[in-house]
Amino acid sequence: MALWIWHPEWAETSIETAGALVHFRKTVSISSVPSQPVYIQITADTKYKLYINSELLVIGPVKGDQHMWFYDEVDIQPFLKAGDNDINVQVLRLYHATSHGASFPRLPQPGLLIRQARLSEDVGFDIQSDKSWETVIDLSTRLPTNMPEDQFLQIYEQVDNSLAIEEPAWLAAKELDFPTSHGISAPWKLSPRLIPYPRYQAVPFKAIHNIESTVPRAEWEKALLAPHDGGCHSTILLPAGSRHHVELEAESHITAYLQFRFQRPFRFGSSLKVTYSESYEDMPEVIPWIRRKGNRLDTAKSIRGPEDQFFFGGTDATHLRSNPRYHQNCEDQEIFSPFHFRTFRFLAVDIEVTHQSDLVMDRIDLTTTNYPLEVIADVNVSPAGGLYRELWSTSLRTLKNCMHDCYEDCPFYEQLQYVMDARSSALFTYCVSGDDRLARQAILQIYNTFQPRIGLTASRAPAHQLQIIPHFSLFWIAMVTDHFEYFKDTEFTRQFIPVCDGVLESFARRIDPQVGLVRTSQNSDHWDFVDWAESWKPMGIPPAAERSGFQAFTNMLYVYSLRRISVVLIAIGRLGLAEEYEIRAKSVIKALKTYCFDGRFFTDGLSDSCNRQNDYSQTSQAWAVLCGAATDDLAVDIMVESTAATAGERSSQNFTPASTAMSFYVLRALSMAGGGIYEKRFHSIWEPWKTQLKQNLTTWVEDDVSNRSDCHAWGSSPLFEMVAEVAGVRMSAPGWEVIDFQPRLSLFSELNATIPFVRNGAPGLARVQWQYQGDNFGVSISLKLDSAETSTPAVRLISPDGHVEIIDSASKPIHRTIKSSLMREPFPRPLSS
Repeated sequence: MALWIWHPEWAETSIETAGALVHFRKTVSISSVPSQPVYIQITADTKYKLYINSELLVIGPVKGDQHMWFYDEVDIQPFLKAGDNDINVQVLRLYHATSHGASFPRLPQPGLLIRQARLSEDVGFDIQSDKSWETVIDLSTRLPTNMPEDQFLQIYEQVDNSLAIEEPAWLAAKELDFPTSHGISAPWKLSPRLIPYPRYQAVPFKAIHNIESTVPRAEWEKALLAPHDGGCHSTILLPAGSRHHVELEAESHITAYLQFRFQRPFRFGSSLKVTYSESYEDMPEVIPWIRRKGNRLDTAKSIRGPEDQFFFGGTDATHLRSNPRYHQNCEDQEIFSPFHFRTFRFLAVDIEVTHQSDLVMDRIDLTTTNYPLEVIADVNVSPAGGLYRELWSTSLRTLKNCMHDCYEDCPFYEQLQYVMDARSSALFTYCVSGDDRLARQAILQIYNTFQPRIGLTASRAPAHQLQIIPHFSLFWIAMVTDHFEYFKDTEFTRQFIPVCDGVLESFARRIDPQVGLVRTSQNSDHWDFVDWAESWKPMGIPPAAERSGFQAFTNMLYVYSLRRISVVLIAIGRLGLAEEYEIRAKSVIKALKTYCFDGRFFTDGLSDSCNRQNDYSQTSQAWAVLCGAATDDLAVDIMVESTAATAGERSSQNFTPASTAMSFYVLRALSMAGGGIYEKRFHSIWEPWKTQLKQNLTTWVEDDVSNRSDCHAWGSSPLFEMVAEVAGVRMSAPGWEVIDFQPRLSLFSELNATIPFVRNGAPGLARVQWQYQGDNFGVSISLKLDSAETSTPAVRLISPDGHVEIIDSASKPIHRTIKSSLMREPFPRPLSS
């Protein structure tokens, strides 16, 4: 029987490290390799790597929490051999009673569990975790907690192999005894993995910059830039007493595992320092929060960021029969392989060689890791196709780099799954792949954080620290509704309705009886964040909210959430609750028009005390449209005025512009307002993205206020716009029962698009084409489903003049000719490039 095990002398006492590495080993002997798969289930608290015969099999588990702790199931049969088999597990345990490593949840008790599963035959050996395993604490590795550039992760390493000269003290593992009756069990509530395993790809570096070394550039380039194909490769001899500095550039912003491979030196004392950075930059204004960047490829600037340090042990540290066997040929090589993946575009490598022996560098192995997103969607347009192709590819790269164990706000700094970020990322994922597995997991993880006492979810999960941003609970409700609309999984969605109601009730309790609006949160532990606008620094909250005690955005988002979740309530027959929500929504809208509308525009706070210079924003105008407070001509007017500056036009009012994150909702409001305003603003709204391309970014920034993160998936809006708005393919009813096809023909003269959708669990593809010929557009759409048991949806073709035609798509592609004279913004017209 498998038991949870751990090191018998473990103590979480050090304040100088965020955690420690613990090694486990076992040798099993078999006369022959089993003919059938040998499945094991494995998990650990906090993270583990499983090796068999020095081959890395799996890294896990997916981040979980006290409600769902994930395990992996893996077939070890291909890695076994006749005779002795070395089984090694390396566990990274982050200390529980600290705030360090906020991105990595862990429970108070550390542990490792391995158990056999799905036995098809007697495999002849026992790999399950018990006291037959041996374990040792790695005393050579620290995870610094005082690094100014690292405020969240605390997974950077200081490794001193000179401390490993003495024989490590391997001990029999301690079996952890937990009650297993009367409804009591181990603290980890085990769940099978919900998402697929990551995709790994070996990649080379692109270039070397700023070499300070006695070794010629040609030798560095030959050794470090050439792909490692298993054949002969160059090494670099670094003479005793020498120092070397090189800066390496990856092909783009990446998330990757690294291995720095050296021939084992004769003596200890040499050192390696690796600095990770997303860009070249000037000295930050405030480390790590406010950066000064500009051209990311300006190598005259500096590489700044968190660091790894590695001190070589040499031959004196080679008690190799006792050391963990994580690599082949470890007797001859000394390898620095950080446990967790690193995020970077540039590396600064500094090497100091002891005076007592030379050092020989073999190579640096670089293996990218990401969620295995299968991108199906593709959109090609003309003219200006090169620009929009670059917007598309950069958006995809950004999205992928923010997908690992979960959706991540930024892989470089935090690796936390915030709800507002995850909602956008999930929508982008649906658009390009039809894959909902990571989104389903995210919805569940946020759901599990619901706090009944306050009626809110956490703002982020999984996480080691609880944070409450009340607005993010409402974004979670939108995320639940989005999933229902795209996939119509009623059974999955129903379980969340009580918590959705609890969240909405918490906002209802804050409604002022005199004004009829939701007051700002009075709880000092809550953060009423809205957006990273320049004039809302440092907390991202409109000044009018703090001054008046009311925030228009809160009320608009509350109304939006009431109406969004009502889509689900009506579908599952909860008509009474949906009606109640609509009554609430109308009441708040009435109050918004009374107290947050000056007769022309919506104010960020109460209109009777507003400051005309600071209390109007794009955000408030957009959400007035999205919640239904502004409709028809008013919706068009306020969106025209609030986005005028974006298009280089004058406006009668100064509006605080939306940041990268909130621009997605400005686009939604432009679309909802109608009147041709979406088309009118489409090309100009991408100016901030075009600026980033000119600054040589390869992924989209978090915001242009702090310039902190160079990779934030909420900036990948072009994916959604090109699929759902430009190509015009959207679901008209939950589960794609009907497709709305509303192509925005005036934007491009030619378009060719492939768009995924899922109907009754069956993947499908929509193919859209159009071409401008003479005074007409030739438009076509065709639908195909993988399953013959599921019928294709009907199509509602919405022409530029608003005419609606419902068409059966099952028989053949739909072709139509549309006159360009029907469009509010007739093509051709000048396009931004």
